[in-house]
Amino acid sequence: MAYFINMNTFWEHKYTLPLILLLAFFLRLIPAVFAVSNEERLLRPDSYGYLLPARTLAESGSYSGTRRPPGYPLLAAAVYSCGGNNTTIAIIQVLISTAACALTAWAAGEYAGKTCGNIAALLMAANPTATANAPLLLSDTFFMLFAAGQLWFFIRYLRRMKLRELVVCSVIAALATLIRPINQLMVFVLAVLIMADLRLSWKKRLLHTGVTIVIFSALLFPWMLRNYLAGATFDIDTNTGAMRHQNGAMLMAEINGSDFESEKKRLLEQEARTFAEGDFPDERSRESWRKQEFRRMVLAHPLRYFKQHFDYHILLPDAPALLENFGITSSDRGTMGVLKRDGIIAACRHYFGSSFITIITLLLPLLIPAVILYLATVWQLFNDLCHPIKNYMELLIFLAFAEYYLFLPGAITAPRYQLPALPCLCLLAACAVKKRWKNEISSSSSANTDSVEV
Repeated sequence: MAYFINMNTFWEHKYTLPLILLLAFFLRLIPAVFAVSNEERLLRPDSYGYLLPARTLAESGSYSGTRRPPGYPLLAAAVYSCGGNNTTIAIIQVLISTAACALTAWAAGEYAGKTCGNIAALLMAANPTATANAPLLLSDTFFMLFAAGQLWFFIRYLRRMKLRELVVCSVIAALATLIRPINQLMVFVLAVLIMADLRLSWKKRLLHTGVTIVIFSALLFPWMLRNYLAGATFDIDTNTGAMRHQNGAMLMAEINGSDFESEKKRLLEQEARTFAEGDFPDERSRESWRKQEFRRMVLAHPLRYFKQHFDYHILLPDAPALLENFGITSSDRGTMGVLKRDGIIAACRHYFGSSFITIITLLLPLLIPAVILYLATVWQLFNDLCHPIKNYMELLIFLAFAEYYLFLPGAITAPRYQLPALPCLCLLAACAVKKRWKNEISSSSSANTDSVEV
């Protein structure tokens, strides 16, 4: 009994969260230190799409291109302008990833109390995917911070029913869209959540929904107009068309019984031949063609494409990124195609080589936090589904702030795409762990009482 009481005191202590954040910082700093020793470990093929416009912005004061949204390049440009380099960005991202743990703690604490908040922070701090991706020069870690922020302020809105909380949530969600366009549909998700809260009158729900839509649209419209005036489509970026040779290649691989890499190569070659003919002189026409061709693929096989969005592979811990930080393995080896075609075991053999059993065995302790996270989340959702009417809002929160990010990437199940869903998953898992903890205290207390009575 004393053990449970002492641990309960620990979870409620004012210094618990600072200690967890310190742990999160050092867990992220260790692989980052190894990664920055060789800058190539920080880079992925997508990195240059962010860093090149950041360099241009820092040197000339103008943002070049429309391929990527401006959020992450602005962060990188600020670092370059202050004399920093890619190593500086990587260390700043370690701090950003640690800050995401704090926001997760505050969101879970607002939702279910301080104990829940600290447990959620610990789950986030020890998560191997968040840890491994912290130093990588990509927008995912920066986006995760905003995802945690929008969750926190929506929970504040849910608890306090104040419009100002929703306004801040809407601003964060819009800014997050300027980091990763996947957040573009979040305005509709927020609208559904607001309208589903029956505690408010219809008039207030409509007002709050309208305010959300106006704020979201007002913040995104200028950048979308800028892209259009620059000769691109009226979009956040012109990288959406890449879905043709990414998600489209995955779809065609399944349809044709081939593999991702060969289908991707075929689609890119077809694209190059088409654009070489001269009928697509600018970014707007090329991007429109890519998106139109991708829509044709999807409309030809809608059920198969929809099915590909439910793929548990996106939840696999990002052990490869962690090993790549230390220089043990290297990226871009076609593992995703092997994973889709032949499964996890074949992908492990392909990526880790003949010593894959040894490497996986050594990695198991690092993967335990992710296993706990998923098991606890499933348990919490199972309990919610047992009483769906009572817990409908929690189920909607899961769909809005977790499943949304797990569903939209479709067949491209890079583990880093789970990052924006982690704050919500940690919140739900922490609720389950807290309930289990309270039950253990109650059971222990009852056992002691019965012993005394006897």
